[in-house]
Amino acid sequence: MAAEHAPTVLMHWSVYGQDMSVTKTIAVMWGVCAVVFSFLFLANFFKSVRRVERFLFDFIQDAFASSLHTKKTIWFSFLATLFLFIFFCNVSGLIPFSESPTGSISVTAAMAVLVFLLAQAVGVYCHGFGHLKALVPSGIPWPMLPFIIPLEIISQLARPFSLAVRLFANMFAGHSVMLIFLGLISAATFPLLKLLPFAGVVLLSMFEIFVAFIQAFIFTYLASFYISDAAHGAH
Repeated sequence: MAAEHAPTVLMHWSVYGQDMSVTKTIAVMWGVCAVVFSFLFLANFFKSVRRVERFLFDFIQDAFASSLHTKKTIWFSFLATLFLFIFFCNVSGLIPFSESPTGSISVTAAMAVLVFLLAQAVGVYCHGFGHLKALVPSGIPWPMLPFIIPLEIISQLARPFSLAVRLFANMFAGHSVMLIFLGLISAATFPLLKLLPFAGVVLLSMFEIFVAFIQAFIFTYLASFYISDAAHGAH
Protein backbone atom coordinates (compact mmCIF):
# COMPACT_ATOMS: atom_id res chain seq x y z
CA MET A 1 0.00 0.00 0.00
CA ALA A 2 1.31 3.43 -0.86
CA ALA A 3 2.39 5.65 1.97
CA GLU A 4 0.05 8.40 3.04
CA HIS A 5 1.14 11.87 1.92
CA ALA A 6 2.21 14.45 4.50
CA PRO A 7 -0.65 16.74 5.54
CA THR A 8 -0.63 20.36 4.37
CA VAL A 9 -0.54 22.67 7.40
CA LEU A 10 -2.69 25.79 6.98
CA MET A 11 -2.22 27.25 10.45
CA HIS A 12 0.37 26.35 13.08
CA TRP A 13 -1.06 26.18 16.58
CA SER A 14 0.31 24.73 19.81
CA VAL A 15 -1.53 24.19 23.11
CA TYR A 16 0.64 23.40 26.16
CA GLY A 17 3.34 22.04 23.91
CA GLN A 18 0.93 19.85 21.93
CA ASP A 19 0.75 20.39 18.19
CA MET A 20 -2.83 21.43 17.34
CA SER A 21 -2.08 22.79 13.88
CA VAL A 22 -4.95 23.09 11.40
CA THR A 23 -4.23 21.03 8.30
CA LYS A 24 -6.05 21.07 4.97
CA THR A 25 -7.68 17.76 5.90
CA ILE A 26 -9.15 19.28 9.07
CA ALA A 27 -10.30 22.40 7.20
CA VAL A 28 -12.04 20.27 4.56
CA MET A 29 -13.77 18.22 7.28
CA TRP A 30 -15.00 21.47 8.87
CA GLY A 31 -16.35 22.47 5.47
CA VAL A 32 -18.06 19.09 5.05
CA CYS A 33 -19.60 19.39 8.52
CA ALA A 34 -20.88 22.86 7.58
CA VAL A 35 -22.40 21.48 4.36
CA VAL A 36 -24.13 18.58 6.14
CA PHE A 37 -25.38 20.83 8.95
CA SER A 38 -26.65 23.43 6.47
CA PHE A 39 -28.45 20.75 4.46
CA LEU A 40 -30.20 19.35 7.54
CA PHE A 41 -30.96 22.86 8.81
CA LEU A 42 -32.41 24.10 5.50
CA ALA A 43 -34.63 21.01 5.34
CA ASN A 44 -36.68 22.60 8.12
CA PHE A 45 -37.54 25.61 5.96
CA PHE A 46 -37.56 24.53 2.30
CA LYS A 47 -39.81 21.77 0.95
CA SER A 48 -37.45 20.88 -1.90
CA VAL A 49 -34.57 20.27 0.54
CA ARG A 50 -36.95 18.42 2.88
CA ARG A 51 -37.92 16.07 0.05
CA VAL A 52 -34.27 15.22 -0.56
CA GLU A 53 -33.74 14.69 3.16
CA ARG A 54 -36.82 12.47 3.34
CA PHE A 55 -35.68 10.45 0.33
CA LEU A 56 -32.28 9.91 1.96
CA PHE A 57 -33.86 8.97 5.30
CA ASP A 58 -36.24 6.49 3.62
CA PHE A 59 -33.35 5.03 1.62
CA ILE A 60 -31.28 4.52 4.79
CA GLN A 61 -34.30 3.10 6.62
CA ASP A 62 -35.14 0.63 3.84
CA ALA A 63 -31.51 -0.40 3.37
CA PHE A 64 -30.58 -0.88 7.02
CA ALA A 65 -33.83 -1.80 8.77
CA SER A 66 -33.11 -5.52 8.36
CA SER A 67 -29.59 -5.22 9.79
CA LEU A 68 -30.62 -3.00 12.72
CA HIS A 69 -33.74 -4.99 13.71
CA THR A 70 -35.31 -1.81 15.06
CA LYS A 71 -37.60 1.02 13.98
CA LYS A 72 -36.15 3.67 16.29
CA THR A 73 -35.56 6.78 14.20
CA ILE A 74 -32.52 7.86 16.24
CA TRP A 75 -30.40 5.15 14.62
CA PHE A 76 -31.52 5.98 11.11
CA SER A 77 -30.84 9.67 11.75
CA PHE A 78 -27.34 8.81 12.98
CA LEU A 79 -26.67 6.54 10.00
CA ALA A 80 -28.02 9.12 7.52
CA THR A 81 -25.73 11.77 9.02
CA LEU A 82 -22.77 9.36 8.96
CA PHE A 83 -23.50 8.48 5.33
CA LEU A 84 -23.69 12.15 4.31
CA PHE A 85 -20.46 13.02 6.11
CA ILE A 86 -18.50 10.16 4.54
CA PHE A 87 -19.95 10.74 1.07
CA PHE A 88 -19.10 14.46 1.03
CA CYS A 89 -15.65 13.72 2.46
CA ASN A 90 -15.15 11.24 -0.37
CA VAL A 91 -16.21 13.58 -3.19
CA SER A 92 -14.49 16.67 -1.75
CA GLY A 93 -11.26 15.45 -3.30
CA LEU A 94 -12.76 16.11 -6.74
CA ILE A 95 -12.94 19.85 -5.97
CA PRO A 96 -9.89 21.79 -7.24
CA PHE A 97 -7.38 22.71 -4.51
CA SER A 98 -9.22 20.49 -2.05
CA GLU A 99 -8.61 16.95 -0.86
CA SER A 100 -10.52 13.95 0.42
CA PRO A 101 -10.25 13.54 4.22
CA THR A 102 -11.11 9.86 3.84
CA GLY A 103 -7.87 9.50 1.88
CA SER A 104 -6.14 9.81 5.27
CA ILE A 105 -5.89 6.67 7.40
CA SER A 106 -6.03 8.77 10.59
CA VAL A 107 -9.48 10.10 9.62
CA THR A 108 -10.94 6.73 8.67
CA ALA A 109 -9.41 5.15 11.77
CA ALA A 110 -11.00 7.81 13.99
CA MET A 111 -14.44 7.18 12.45
CA ALA A 112 -14.01 3.42 12.75
CA VAL A 113 -13.01 3.69 16.43
CA LEU A 114 -16.04 5.94 17.03
CA VAL A 115 -18.36 3.30 15.54
CA PHE A 116 -16.63 0.56 17.55
CA LEU A 117 -16.96 2.46 20.84
CA LEU A 118 -20.58 3.31 20.06
CA ALA A 119 -21.34 -0.36 19.42
CA GLN A 120 -19.74 -1.34 22.73
CA ALA A 121 -21.69 1.38 24.54
CA VAL A 122 -24.93 0.12 22.98
CA GLY A 123 -24.06 -3.42 24.05
CA VAL A 124 -23.42 -2.35 27.65
CA TYR A 125 -26.61 -0.24 27.64
CA CYS A 126 -28.76 -3.13 26.37
CA HIS A 127 -27.15 -5.99 28.30
CA GLY A 128 -25.17 -4.37 31.09
CA PHE A 129 -21.57 -5.37 31.60
CA GLY A 130 -22.62 -8.89 30.73
CA HIS A 131 -22.04 -7.70 27.18
CA LEU A 132 -18.35 -8.29 27.85
CA LYS A 133 -19.09 -12.01 28.28
CA ALA A 134 -18.99 -12.15 24.48
CA LEU A 135 -15.21 -12.32 24.91
CA VAL A 136 -15.68 -15.67 26.67
CA PRO A 137 -17.65 -18.04 24.38
CA SER A 138 -19.83 -20.49 26.25
CA GLY A 139 -18.70 -24.09 26.53
CA ILE A 140 -14.98 -23.31 26.30
CA PRO A 141 -12.88 -25.28 28.85
CA TRP A 142 -11.21 -22.92 31.29
CA PRO A 143 -7.64 -24.06 30.38
CA MET A 144 -8.33 -22.70 26.89
CA LEU A 145 -9.44 -19.25 28.09
CA PRO A 146 -5.92 -17.68 28.09
CA PHE A 147 -5.76 -18.48 24.37
CA ILE A 148 -9.38 -17.81 23.40
CA ILE A 149 -9.84 -14.41 25.09
CA PRO A 150 -6.90 -12.72 23.24
CA LEU A 151 -8.22 -14.14 19.96
CA GLU A 152 -11.69 -12.76 20.69
CA ILE A 153 -10.20 -9.35 21.53
CA ILE A 154 -8.24 -9.38 18.26
CA SER A 155 -11.38 -10.32 16.31
CA GLN A 156 -13.26 -7.42 17.91
CA LEU A 157 -10.45 -4.98 17.10
CA ALA A 158 -10.33 -6.29 13.53
CA ARG A 159 -13.74 -4.73 12.91
CA PRO A 160 -12.68 -1.06 13.19
CA PHE A 161 -9.37 -1.90 11.50
CA SER A 162 -11.16 -3.37 8.45
CA LEU A 163 -13.54 -0.38 8.34
CA ALA A 164 -10.66 2.11 8.39
CA VAL A 165 -8.42 0.34 5.87
CA ARG A 166 -11.21 -0.44 3.37
CA LEU A 167 -12.37 3.17 3.11
CA PHE A 168 -8.86 4.64 3.14
CA ALA A 169 -7.46 2.25 0.53
CA ASN A 170 -10.28 2.81 -1.96
CA MET A 171 -10.25 6.59 -1.72
CA PHE A 172 -6.45 6.92 -1.64
CA ALA A 173 -6.02 4.63 -4.65
CA GLY A 174 -8.67 6.44 -6.69
CA HIS A 175 -7.18 9.88 -6.11
CA SER A 176 -3.66 8.57 -6.77
CA VAL A 177 -4.71 7.28 -10.20
CA MET A 178 -6.35 10.63 -10.95
CA LEU A 179 -3.11 12.44 -10.08
CA ILE A 180 -1.28 10.20 -12.54
CA PHE A 181 -3.68 11.20 -15.33
CA LEU A 182 -3.25 14.88 -14.42
CA GLY A 183 0.51 14.43 -14.60
CA LEU A 184 0.17 12.91 -18.05
CA ILE A 185 -1.81 15.94 -19.21
CA SER A 186 0.95 18.33 -18.14
CA ALA A 187 3.68 16.06 -19.52
CA ALA A 188 2.13 15.66 -22.97
CA THR A 189 3.96 17.74 -25.57
CA PHE A 190 1.35 17.67 -28.34
CA PRO A 191 -2.12 19.17 -27.73
CA LEU A 192 -3.78 16.11 -29.28
CA LEU A 193 -2.04 13.82 -26.81
CA LYS A 194 -3.50 15.83 -23.90
CA LEU A 195 -7.01 14.74 -24.87
CA LEU A 196 -6.50 11.11 -23.90
CA PRO A 197 -5.46 11.68 -20.26
CA PHE A 198 -8.06 14.48 -20.03
CA ALA A 199 -10.77 12.03 -21.09
CA GLY A 200 -9.37 9.61 -18.54
CA VAL A 201 -9.70 12.24 -15.81
CA VAL A 202 -13.33 12.97 -16.76
CA LEU A 203 -14.29 9.28 -16.81
CA LEU A 204 -12.39 8.61 -13.61
CA SER A 205 -14.10 11.54 -11.89
CA MET A 206 -17.51 10.10 -12.77
CA PHE A 207 -16.40 6.70 -11.52
CA GLU A 208 -15.03 8.27 -8.31
CA ILE A 209 -18.48 9.71 -7.51
CA PHE A 210 -19.92 6.21 -7.85
CA VAL A 211 -17.13 4.75 -5.67
CA ALA A 212 -17.66 7.54 -3.11
CA PHE A 213 -21.32 6.56 -2.83
CA ILE A 214 -20.59 2.83 -2.61
CA GLN A 215 -17.87 3.26 0.03
CA ALA A 216 -20.08 5.54 2.13
CA PHE A 217 -22.87 2.97 1.85
CA ILE A 218 -20.60 0.05 2.84
CA PHE A 219 -19.13 1.91 5.83
CA THR A 220 -22.62 2.90 7.01
CA TYR A 221 -24.01 -0.59 6.48
CA LEU A 222 -21.21 -2.21 8.47
CA ALA A 223 -21.67 0.39 11.21
CA SER A 224 -25.37 -0.54 11.41
CA PHE A 225 -24.46 -4.24 11.52
CA TYR A 226 -21.97 -3.78 14.38
CA ILE A 227 -24.44 -1.68 16.36
CA SER A 228 -27.21 -4.24 15.81
CA ASP A 229 -24.88 -7.10 16.70
CA ALA A 230 -24.07 -5.42 20.02
CA ALA A 231 -27.72 -4.65 20.76
CA HIS A 232 -29.31 -7.93 19.66
CA GLY A 233 -26.47 -10.45 19.64
CA ALA A 234 -26.57 -13.57 21.74
CA HIS A 235 -25.27 -13.00 25.26
